[in-house]
Amino acid sequence: MSKVKDLLRNIINSRYRVSFSKSGEDIQLFKLFNKLQGKYLDIGCFEPVTFSNTYFFYLKGWDGYVVDPNPTLTAMFKKIRPKDVFINRGISGEAGTLDYYMLPQKMASMNTFDYSFLEKNNLTSYVEKEIKIPLCTLEELVDEFKLKDKIDFIDVDVEGLDLEVLQSNNWETFRPSIVMVETDLSLDQDMDSPVTRLLEDKDYRILAKLVQSTSGSGNLIFCKKEFNPKK
Repeated sequence: MSKVKDLLRNIINSRYRVSFSKSGEDIQLFKLFNKLQGKYLDIGCFEPVTFSNTYFFYLKGWDGYVVDPNPTLTAMFKKIRPKDVFINRGISGEAGTLDYYMLPQKMASMNTFDYSFLEKNNLTSYVEKEIKIPLCTLEELVDEFKLKDKIDFIDVDVEGLDLEVLQSNNWETFRPSIVMVETDLSLDQDMDSPVTRLLEDKDYRILAKLVQSTSGSGNLIFCKKEFNPKK
């Protein structure tokens, strides 16, 4: 019965314009590319379907590389998104290992390496498990999986460590057309944030922001200046 439900779900979701992102980011990005095949790199991917910015693309024929330090996601991606390559590690400024704080399953989207993020959001009492997770830089990941000329867009959602992930890339050799980054700042703060300054310095520009609350938190979308998708 579960296989029948999965099949029906895939047929319905792939045929109709159903968003899986929190604020329709996946549909907006798909419009920008206007092509039926491509590849993504989803860092801090969370679950294969819930709050996913790449599952819509997967249903439309894309595939890619999904990265998350949560080891419980390995089996889920293998079952639901077998064409994707799931990579169970963290992305950081340098290789090594780091403590990863895991919350209850219903709060797992806020699992993090950043203990100050938990403190800021009053989540320290909810930590159920603390495990060691291997780390690598974004540049090392790109080199290991030979991604330099493969990836159309990158989605970064790592609960407070987004800037560190972006800083660990070699922007001379790995330049996806679109970079989407989670932010909990207001729009006016985003316009001059460290993330924005970094990407502008690498010849990207802000294209849009999709918000998830009245505080302005949401996702910033950047595109490289030479990006010109076919109509």
